[in-house]
Amino acid sequence: MNPSSQRLIEMHLQHGESLVARSDGGTSVDCEPHPDLPHLYTVDAGKLAPGEPFRYVVRRADGTETAERYFAHALDKGGPVDVWEGIRAVDNAFYTAEVQHHIERRGFAVVRGVLSADVVSTLRAVVHPLIADVWREDRAAYRDKINLEKVLLGVPCLLQALAEKLAPLLRSIVGDEVFLEYEQVMAVRAGSSYATRRHRDVDGGKDGFSEASRRHKGSVHLWIPLVDIDETRACIYVDPFDAPERSIELEMRAGDALFLHNYVWHGSRANASVVDRVSWLLNFAPAPSHDETNPGADLNLQILRGGAPTDLGPDVCCRLVREKHVFLNLFDAFFTYDPSLMRMVHPDNRRVRTPRATASHPSCPAGDER
Repeated sequence: MNPSSQRLIEMHLQHGESLVARSDGGTSVDCEPHPDLPHLYTVDAGKLAPGEPFRYVVRRADGTETAERYFAHALDKGGPVDVWEGIRAVDNAFYTAEVQHHIERRGFAVVRGVLSADVVSTLRAVVHPLIADVWREDRAAYRDKINLEKVLLGVPCLLQALAEKLAPLLRSIVGDEVFLEYEQVMAVRAGSSYATRRHRDVDGGKDGFSEASRRHKGSVHLWIPLVDIDETRACIYVDPFDAPERSIELEMRAGDALFLHNYVWHGSRANASVVDRVSWLLNFAPAPSHDETNPGADLNLQILRGGAPTDLGPDVCCRLVREKHVFLNLFDAFFTYDPSLMRMVHPDNRRVRTPRATASHPSCPAGDER
């Protein structure tokens, strides 16, 4: 086997099952178990047709096959990002139970290395030009922190791979029905004194907001930093359920995942480093949400149905992007709370990006750009 053509794939097969890599043209190569590491398989991609997409196919003990492993990628350099191989599967039953227990007992759990360095680099390449555009044109009302909503929805197969790899964990935390309520990229400017004050997402730390946040009670945040996080780079801190009097600083590497219960008090420090702190935030809920003050914001995208991942391919995500506006949330969430109305409001601080800022968006095919 040529080492340069060797690929690794993580797959948890059942007894008697085997794994095959198959090109669209029909060429097949058996994937061999890794000699030292469980659940890892190797495939010699050099034996597949160059430039042709291929899929991983599970061959069952009875000889039947399933191509449920959705992801196809080209072998040439210009092919789509192989997010399937770049997202870690958290489907070991023991480990899933450990994470679930940690969330129930402490209100949070960190899973290391969910996104590979290649996937993190790809996501940064999508969001960095958008962030630079906002700050270069001074379009952010609050200049040290911005949120970019729905800009990663169309990265090919990103949500599908995330749902496939995290399905057992999401099911144990949220339930059999899981909806993506919102997703956004958050950026805190380098050398900024901005810090997110201590709050909890179920009520924003404010009296009167609990009515609007009832839909959040069964949901969980997934926060993934796209840069390394230490005490100087807007580090998140949490007050765990089992020791609320003691804040814990969460130093994380790019690609790690923080699962955060909505009742946990948390905040973040200032970003004293020379690098913008960029992170990806997703909120998973057990039922669709309906924000009447901002109907274009909620995604209500079903991630799991009956505990199994749904179809979240490029067509689905691009259609959703067309139906839901893309926003620059130029204020921190606290600034959109109207105490006179005792609910969240979304006035002019949520503006649609200009065409110039989105012309090169890689998420959707030509004609689907926003």
